[in-house]
Amino acid sequence: MIFNQPLISSDEILTQPLLPLTWDIQPLISRGDRVVIFGVFGSFKSWIVLHLAWHLATGAQWLGAFNVPDPRRVLFVDEEMNQRTLRRRVKRIADGLTTPVANAQLAFLSRVGVRFDAYGAGMLLSYLHEQKFAPQVVIVEALRRVLVGDENEARDLAQFWRNLEPISRQGITVIITHHMNKPPQAGK
Repeated sequence: MIFNQPLISSDEILTQPLLPLTWDIQPLISRGDRVVIFGVFGSFKSWIVLHLAWHLATGAQWLGAFNVPDPRRVLFVDEEMNQRTLRRRVKRIADGLTTPVANAQLAFLSRVGVRFDAYGAGMLLSYLHEQKFAPQVVIVEALRRVLVGDENEARDLAQFWRNLEPISRQGITVIITHHMNKPPQAGK
């Protein structure tokens, strides 16, 4: 394996000033982070990340407590809901916001088959380049729909994060929802 970065010495770290953090949502998510929002089935994760997407795109304070320093270009990749449900939720959230949403740079992909295999991130970036949309934040709903492999296998998850590197290397923040398995039906 050939590494394309030099070693970083402890002296270098201790003698050079730290670069300041820049925030997407202060102090929760810094720019370029990879974030997983995890919860049980039915805990409103998709509502939360749609609400978050609007606040990132408009630059409005989130949940009355977390500063969004400036509007961000946000791509919401939804491989869970059907497009009708997605549109309803997006509109309902927008209708309830007190910040103007016109001209927010928030775009959606709904059930287009995004998969983060060895080529998925590159294909997504190429598609976005063709569409002339360069996101600063990508929100993915949900891990189990875009992961190639088994979410319970460490090897498959490690490969998933490696497959996201073309996006991460560009400094794009990635937020992914993940939920536990649905509860079993009665009698099973």
